[in-house]
Amino acid sequence: MTLSQRLPALEHAAFRRWFVGSFLSNIGGSLQMATVFWLLDHITRRAEAVGIVGIVRVVPLLALGLFAGVIADQRERAKVLLVTQSAKAVIALLLAILVFTNLVTPLAIYALVGLDAVAQSYDGPSRQSIVANLVPSHHYANAASINGIQWRMSEVMGPVLSGLLIANLGERMGPASAFFINAISFGALLYAVARLPHLPAKTARSSGSREVFQSIHEGIVFLKTVPVVRNAMWIDFWGTFVAGASALLPFLARAVLKVGPTEYGILVASQGLGAMIASSVLAIRPAFAQPGKWVIGMIGLFGLATVGVGLSPNVYVAVLCLMAVGATDMISTVMRQTIRQLAVPDEMRGRLSSIGMIFQVSGPQLGDFEAAQVAGVAGPRTSFVLGGLGAMFVAGWYALKGPALRDYEYETVKPTEPKS
Repeated sequence: MTLSQRLPALEHAAFRRWFVGSFLSNIGGSLQMATVFWLLDHITRRAEAVGIVGIVRVVPLLALGLFAGVIADQRERAKVLLVTQSAKAVIALLLAILVFTNLVTPLAIYALVGLDAVAQSYDGPSRQSIVANLVPSHHYANAASINGIQWRMSEVMGPVLSGLLIANLGERMGPASAFFINAISFGALLYAVARLPHLPAKTARSSGSREVFQSIHEGIVFLKTVPVVRNAMWIDFWGTFVAGASALLPFLARAVLKVGPTEYGILVASQGLGAMIASSVLAIRPAFAQPGKWVIGMIGLFGLATVGVGLSPNVYVAVLCLMAVGATDMISTVMRQTIRQLAVPDEMRGRLSSIGMIFQVSGPQLGDFEAAQVAGVAGPRTSFVLGGLGAMFVAGWYALKGPALRDYEYETVKPTEPKS
């Protein structure tokens, strides 16, 4: 097969621009988050303080996520992204200024991370939904895999760059430079969005709050008619809630593995590296006929790899286990997103993407908080092991009790009529 046959989504110019812009912006985003975790750990020396980031990021999502889905369906998605991406760039610049002037505090970090989460709540549904408008439906699975490659590649480059900046520029200039680079990186996606073809709103704009809530209700009712999508969202939430522990990595690096910021960056990047390898494999092979079984299997292996992180005797073993964490999570993510996007009509994608984003983001964010609290009491190793065992239990539960997901095939999804 030729490259164009293996990567057909890249034949579409709008998607190519989106791919490049997203990649550069995502490098900045992963650079910023790795730096935020390190900075909080450096200032407070407490895993619980880093874990609070999960709560700060999830509260705006829970409060605004469903409304953001309505916005994604009733407004031009490109215009929504122009606003949200610009807001996130300003927030990154403020972080850089606070660190550079030595005025940064944990409270200031939480406040700006919370504002970033507000912008992300509106950004996510539009950003996820827009990709399906840039390629034909039969190329969407390939586009999702390619997006996964650039997303995860950015998660390799961002944390490594974070560690190198901190190690070489120091505890003040390193983080300040990281945040400034992120602020600049948003320009790439803003350019790609500005060059998108005209994508009109998919549904009529609500004239009042009652219609907004009615629109949200329609999305929830539709979700009830497609059990495979509902199950895919729930298994993701529970798996990442019990096993998600990214906030523990600076604590693990500093207090357990006894390594510095460069090795910390490598630890964080290893998840992205594993995911990038998995994305590359998915992008060049045909879509799986029964993705539901793969979702369940990957959640189980995700848990097993998390247990391995907790038991790692040194940084090298931890890197390998974190690569497995990233790879299994990536395969599960691509399968779940493809199920959702192909089972949902375009006029509902914004609302269903917002619901899916709530599940996808709140699980690991709440998981970070939960893992940090356990680590504060029992240590990071115990937190990783218990979380991994929990994810394996979740996978076993859906293998036995989730036939809608377990037996799903792409061609068989047909939403039923909602009951009156």
